[in-house]
Amino acid sequence: MRACHDRAVIEVRRRRPDDLEPLAEVLFAQQPVTRYPFRNPLPIPVDDFLHAHDAAGAWTAEVGGRAVGHIAFTRQRWDFPGLPKLVAACAEAHGCAADRLAWISAFFVGGEHRGSGIGRRLLTTAVDEIRRTGLHPCLEVLAVHPAALALYAAAGWREVTRLRPAWLTSELGDEGPDVRVMVLPDESRGSP
Repeated sequence: MRACHDRAVIEVRRRRPDDLEPLAEVLFAQQPVTRYPFRNPLPIPVDDFLHAHDAAGAWTAEVGGRAVGHIAFTRQRWDFPGLPKLVAACAEAHGCAADRLAWISAFFVGGEHRGSGIGRRLLTTAVDEIRRTGLHPCLEVLAVHPAALALYAAAGWREVTRLRPAWLTSELGDEGPDVRVMVLPDESRGSP
């Protein structure tokens, strides 16, 4: 997919292995402003955060041949307390089995390109692929990411539950935001 942004060509394409290093640079450059990822430094290698080896799908946004954004989706969730509640809420909301869920992850756009529509294009690309493969889109987001929440709301995502994983409690104690778990209903299939 190509479009123009300030006379530069925007391309959203499948992520390649050689994208990982420049994407890591974009990720950490935008983190002080967006607070995404919430934990910095990351408790895992950046390649794991970007789902270099377990993504079911991953895309890079480029402007002028330079990586400026990323999105991936995975099929599984990590093992943590609260996982059954999270999965059950999403499966119920979509009216499907838990193994039919897909999870948006590692979604970010570099600071100089925020607000340009690149995030919406990345999200649409991932959701279209999720649906094309017969899966149902889900995601997790913190309230400290208001731009992400606004994008998801504008795109029709809805919250199905909230939870507080142990990693968040260890970072913030009992104060601060819970993780908001959201799904994107498929209006064409009449799902909730």
